[in-house]
Amino acid sequence: MLFNSFAYLLVFLPCVVLIATLVRRFYGPVASQAVVLIASLTFYAWFRPAHVPYLLISICANAWLAQRISRAEQPGRKRWLQLALVLNVGFLCAFKYVNFFLRAVPFLPRHFSLPELNFPLGISFFTVMQIMYLVDCYEDLLPQLSLFQHASFVAFFPYVISGPLAKAKRIAHQFGNFGSGDANRGEMLARGCYLISIGLFKKVVFAFAFGRIADFGFALRGRLSMLEAWTFVLAYTMQIYFDFSGYTDMAVGSALLLGIQIPRNFDAPFRSLSVIEFWKRWHISLSEFINTYLYTPILRSFRRATLATSAVATMAAMTIAGLWHGPSGNFVAFGMMHGGALVVNHYWRKKKIAKLPSFVSWVVTFLFVATAFAMFRSAGAHAGLRMLAQMYNPLHVLNHRHLSVLRGTMSMKVFGLPLLAGVVCAFYGPTSDQMERSLQPTLRLSMAFSMLTVVSWLFMTSNIPQEFVYFKF
Repeated sequence: MLFNSFAYLLVFLPCVVLIATLVRRFYGPVASQAVVLIASLTFYAWFRPAHVPYLLISICANAWLAQRISRAEQPGRKRWLQLALVLNVGFLCAFKYVNFFLRAVPFLPRHFSLPELNFPLGISFFTVMQIMYLVDCYEDLLPQLSLFQHASFVAFFPYVISGPLAKAKRIAHQFGNFGSGDANRGEMLARGCYLISIGLFKKVVFAFAFGRIADFGFALRGRLSMLEAWTFVLAYTMQIYFDFSGYTDMAVGSALLLGIQIPRNFDAPFRSLSVIEFWKRWHISLSEFINTYLYTPILRSFRRATLATSAVATMAAMTIAGLWHGPSGNFVAFGMMHGGALVVNHYWRKKKIAKLPSFVSWVVTFLFVATAFAMFRSAGAHAGLRMLAQMYNPLHVLNHRHLSVLRGTMSMKVFGLPLLAGVVCAFYGPTSDQMERSLQPTLRLSMAFSMLTVVSWLFMTSNIPQEFVYFKF
């Protein structure tokens, strides 16, 4: 059941909100929490019922491990954490990375591999969330959760499949009183509906329009000119932003309808003036995980923190983050590209090298981000390098044969305005979070967002619902 489907928007979500609200009023927050947990497991099972046991096994095992960690004394406490981390990483690797690592073993036959496992939807997200929870338990940053609380936190349907990555210490306590109380319920409902309408429009209008161009371009086998390569890469850059930020808006909005506030994940990342700033604005929950649970522990493993050891820690953390997206060389390369850019960025700041004008900084940052996304989107590292070579080939610049074919398959009357509006929204004006926080419901505003919803529904009725990009990870 996709967020951008009528089944979710008109049946599942309204029913869950209505039933949970009524149950809370008559039977209390615990019963309402149970309703949401059952709804979350139903939502997860809708995609792949056979994978529900994997989610439940992960939840039960990590709840038990958290109990062991919380009750143990040192040095046993540390050993329990180490065991928990090994089991979680092993669980993730068993489904996603076994054959990727086997292919890297030099003495094995080239085509040796184990049967590919169809990995559970959202495994990268719910595994990482539980790793953060276990580490926080080890450091006594939050009280141990009961199995019921732990399951409610991990399986919560707005984020179980594609995030944002939520920390238990920020989320779990909200289930106990089911949000902020009746006094704010009307406001939270309005804000939730507002974000859902924005996120839906981003996905089914903006992301779909840019996706048509990107999918066409990346499916081509022929040689591309520099103009064509950059057109397709920039289209994908916009597609993945509107797709993932649209998902996040709908996830945050869905949670608000239930009285739960979950992390925000985007803050106009394409307006960044450096790669450092980009990672403070893009996939913010993943950036926090990289910094707190990867970079910092790696840096602490060195005797002293220097510019060199910080560079090594950055490269290692970003390479792991790239691999987290999937078992493919292009994801590893994506992580290494950003790791290298961050190292250069930090060195530039540390040594106080000449400061670039803001416009130049923005152009350089955005072009690098788009270049890295070319590798991210490609079907493997080899295909990614081929696309990069075409993007930076001064000997073949302006040919537009493929663009002419594309123009014949797309109606500019239908897609021209969304493409233009999408570019404007990505670079100018308030973000959806800023608009939601300053929400002042008026008749004019209600009419505007009703129109957004109507346009979104028109696009939904004209096309088969498309999965969100991050469902693959």
